[in-house]
Amino acid sequence: MVELSSLGFGVSGAHGTRLVSRARTQALVAEAFDRGIRYFDTAPSYGAGECEHRLGRALRAFDGETLAISTKVGLSSHGLWGRRRDLSPEGVEDSLCASLGRLGREGVDLLILHGAAPQELHSDLLARLQALKRAGAYRWLGATGRGEALDWALDAGWFDVLMAPVHPFLDARERATLQRASDLGVRIIAIETAGDAPPALRPPRTPADLYPLAKRLRGGASGRGRVSPPVGLQAALASPGVVSALFTTTRRAHLLDNLSSGALS
Repeated sequence: MVELSSLGFGVSGAHGTRLVSRARTQALVAEAFDRGIRYFDTAPSYGAGECEHRLGRALRAFDGETLAISTKVGLSSHGLWGRRRDLSPEGVEDSLCASLGRLGREGVDLLILHGAAPQELHSDLLARLQALKRAGAYRWLGATGRGEALDWALDAGWFDVLMAPVHPFLDARERATLQRASDLGVRIIAIETAGDAPPALRPPRTPADLYPLAKRLRGGASGRGRVSPPVGLQAALASPGVVSALFTTTRRAHLLDNLSSGALS
């Protein structure tokens, strides 16, 4: 299994929109790298591929350096409202090849399947994934999702990694799934580490602040709780099986806060 830095930076969310300039994304990725982060995550569904383009451009400055990149298959975005699921063997190969083109890479370290259902995890898909791995398109296979989607992934027995919510407000069933993954030797990349409740509603100070505001208004204020991002990252990394905790931000100050939490190693 590829070594991941304990903290990973996600190029996602507002980084796939015009609310955040490409220059700002590049500067944040560069600072994250300079301060020790060696794991970067993205997906084709983030800004219809824009986030992959941005990450690829930002990482050109570090060619030859040791780092890890993950992207995803199974979900793509097309414009503001259009999202399409496709975990067919052909769809997965096409999606990964397009992602590699945007990233400017021959292969990624982690390929992560978005929320696969049991009927999608069939032998034809496994054969195609194995062929792509042999061709060097990726090194390790992961799955992401919530609830029973994570159990289905563990049942399949295909995956080296689960990308899953890890925060202080998980219920007993969610914690049991994470413990099962750890017991099976499946490594966990923690997401949503601050909790599943939205951040406090504040007036936007920059254009980038409009993205979480719109997300909050669309999704409502439901959730079980929230802690500060640095506290959430530290707690997630103390959980069994967690090898890295992902976060994203559009602000340098928040990047530095997370890095100063002592969670990076």
